[in-house]
Amino acid sequence: MILCAGSGAKVWHGEEAERPLRTKGKRQAQKIGAWLGQNRRRPDCILTDDSARAKATAAKALKAAGWTARGLTASEALSSGRLPDLEGAERPLLVARPETLTLLLLQLALEVDTGPATLCCLELRGTHAGLRDVTRPKELPDLFPFPAPDGPELRPRPAYYYRQSAVIPFRRTAAGTQILIVGSSSGRHWTVPKGIVEPGLSAAASARIEAREEAGVEGTIGRNPLGSFTYEKWGATCDVTVYPMAVRKVLTGSGWEENHRTRQWVSGPESINLLKQPAFALLAAKI
Repeated sequence: MILCAGSGAKVWHGEEAERPLRTKGKRQAQKIGAWLGQNRRRPDCILTDDSARAKATAAKALKAAGWTARGLTASEALSSGRLPDLEGAERPLLVARPETLTLLLLQLALEVDTGPATLCCLELRGTHAGLRDVTRPKELPDLFPFPAPDGPELRPRPAYYYRQSAVIPFRRTAAGTQILIVGSSSGRHWTVPKGIVEPGLSAAASARIEAREEAGVEGTIGRNPLGSFTYEKWGATCDVTVYPMAVRKVLTGSGWEENHRTRQWVSGPESINLLKQPAFALLAAKI
């Protein structure tokens, strides 16, 4: 399978290889990913060229299908417009920029009218390749099946968006238990680290990543969650599982990925008054 990178940013002044996907490109990749999941065409090898668009397209497509995006590999051959060595791979997925995709198809003696996020499924016939089918995002539904890959409900976002996890970081002090709260991405209210559970990760593992990225802390995640709650977003209901984390290390500087956020330690009673989401305040009281 060969997948063209999704639509890139219209205005971009950096290197072409670093041009990011725009919102339309992300949705294109997700629609192709949902199609792959519904049709059970899971790749056993995923190679991309060295462009940001190709890597992002591959990751968006895989996660929309309900699969992990942690097996991506940048191929030097593919980045140079050459077919990589695919020995041992039964169902490889190659993801590349449009110009690279054109070179690959020419090498295979195939003429295909491609566009952003077009997926070409091939069949090998000896030393030659035949075109099995071509799938384009514009031909696919705008809504995504829930649960993935082919649940009966349709939602505006891929299914994995609606499963989330959060962590309430804490430490024990002589003055009592303290909770670490962080500023929201907009800086308008206080919250705790929370995010979408990435396909292929447990809710607890995903919560650990959010704690490091959003709050800049590492520690021990509780074996059992404090509880869970639901809220409405993206046209449907999101389920959030919340874990406690005993903080062992506080990161500073570049070690804290989202250091544009603010953070502060507060007492349990203070957190109840400061946290915008009431469910977080109630669960923090259990620590």
